[in-house]
Parts: sequence; C-alpha cells; structure tokens
Amino acid sequence: MRLDIIDDDSYKIFINSNYIEDIDVKNKDELGKIVKEIIIKIKNIYNIMLEGFYEVHVYPLKYLGIILEIRNIDNYLNKTVDLRIIVHNDEEIYINIYLLELIKNYKNIKYLNNSFYLNINDLKKEDVYSLIESSNIIYGEELSNIKSHWHNLT
Repeated sequence: MRLDIIDDDSYKIFINSNYIEDIDVKNKDELGKIVKEIIIKIKNIYNIMLEGFYEVHVYPLKYLGIILEIRNIDNYLNKTVDLRIIVHNDEEIYINIYLLELIKNYKNIKYLNNSFYLNINDLKKEDVYSLIESSNIIYGEELSNIKSHWHNLT
C-alpha cells in the first residue's frame, strides 16, 4: 500500500493486488469493507485525522490492484467517518512509458512528447510488474488532456 497526500483533505492510495486478491472489486459491499479497513490503517499508521464525509473513488487496475482517491466533502463536529464509494469499472486507464523497447510487441500504442501510452487492459499478465516499474499510471482528467493530443504509433 502506498499513500500520497494530495492536500489536507485529499489522499491517493495504491493498493497492490496481493492485498485484495480475495476481494471482488465489483461487489460494493466487499469493496466498502476493504476501503473502511484501509482508512483505519491510514489513520493509525500515518496518524492522519480523518473525520467527516468522504467521497472515495475506486479505480480497479487489471492485475495490479486498485487506486483509491479519497476526498473530504464535508466535516462533522464529531469523530466519525462516513463514506460514499464510487467505483470506476469502465474508466480508461493507461500507463505512460518512456522506452518503446519495453512495449514494442504491443498494439494500439499511443505517442506524445517522447512518451508512449498503453491501455492497462492490453497488458499481458507476465509483463505487468516489469512495465509498472518504469511507468506512471494515467487516468481521469490527466488522461483526457493527453488523449486530445497523442498520436497512434501502431
């Protein structure tokens, strides 16, 4: 698990597939349970004060795990945490790679400004961990901005 603190009210968490391998991310009840466990761990490990109403955006990553984006929507006076979980099962997610050699055997490669982009759903399971080591995960608004400028390489 890796935590990135965006600001006082926003966090991004990457959870490795090994941690959630028995969880069906399409089952909202199971997902809600694991998200609550993760939030409790974050509060305890990183000594972060989480109180109020949070929106949790869940981005499943094929073979890799999930990304959680947690944003505070409203603060309560008491010390409770309430969650609204939004799962983005159909969200396009790409990896950004700087070396074409790593993905030369793939199709549907996109190119922009000396960077190559490959849809995470196109990855072969055996390549996932080696490719992720040398790439960035791109999705959401950042991906939308890039897509309007990239070119098909293959």
